[in-house]
Amino acid sequence: MRFTLPTISPHTWGAPLTLASLWCLLQWVGGPSLWGFDRPEIGDGQVWRLLTAHFVHLNGTHLALNLLGLTGILLVWGQALGEARVLAAAFVGSACMASLGLWFMSPELVFYAGASGAVHGMFAAGCVLATRLGPIFRLVAALGLLLKLVTEVNFNTGTAELIGAPVIHASHQWGALGGVMIAGLIRVTQKRGPL
Repeated sequence: MRFTLPTISPHTWGAPLTLASLWCLLQWVGGPSLWGFDRPEIGDGQVWRLLTAHFVHLNGTHLALNLLGLTGILLVWGQALGEARVLAAAFVGSACMASLGLWFMSPELVFYAGASGAVHGMFAAGCVLATRLGPIFRLVAALGLLLKLVTEVNFNTGTAELIGAPVIHASHQWGALGGVMIAGLIRVTQKRGPL
């Protein structure tokens, strides 16, 4: 039996291109200093930073790495996440879960910027939603993600050196949990049909 990646129609790329454009635009208009997770600023009422922190990056290399991650996710999970509302729900839900996890469970963390938590969540959502790829492939992908989340805490992946800052692994973990939760909600609503 031969495995082939799903084909992705050109319209599937509309939502991710919009997301990538937002990342680039907010990076250019204010960047992480204006939009990043900044605990004192959030505490002073700038709660939008809980979401916008996932649209900005520490530098161009950081942005490029997350753009590559987004592209990889679409190549594997494109059919499951290609619809704009599914992609938006997976991204926003994962981003919010990552930020809330960091806010409540990592009180020592003062600043965060980057989409990697949400990207991990989108990958996790793909594992749940991509039913056309079959259970074995999805299980192997989910186990690979779990292995990455567990091992990256203890092993240097070199990413910190590339971006010039520590990697906040907890954002990956919380984002992945958010992706699974959002994907579960999407599956439930798909089974019920339109309201």
